[in-house]
Amino acid sequence: MTDWEMTFQQLFDEQQDEVKVPREDFLSVRSMLIEKGWLFQVVGEAKHGGITIYRRNPVAPTS
Repeated sequence: MTDWEMTFQQLFDEQQDEVKVPREDFLSVRSMLIEKGWLFQVVGEAKHGGITIYRRNPVAPTS
């Protein structure tokens, strides 16, 4: 499991409230989220400077 996978797993386990992804990692993180089927379990918010903040999607179905 990569560091990003572990970080997002902590988000899903409610050990973290949000995950900040820098611009240079955005595409690899997005690809990982799609590959794992996690894309709709999070909501990304773009911030100034290319940082994206991901939080749990409050309306995502739990599985």
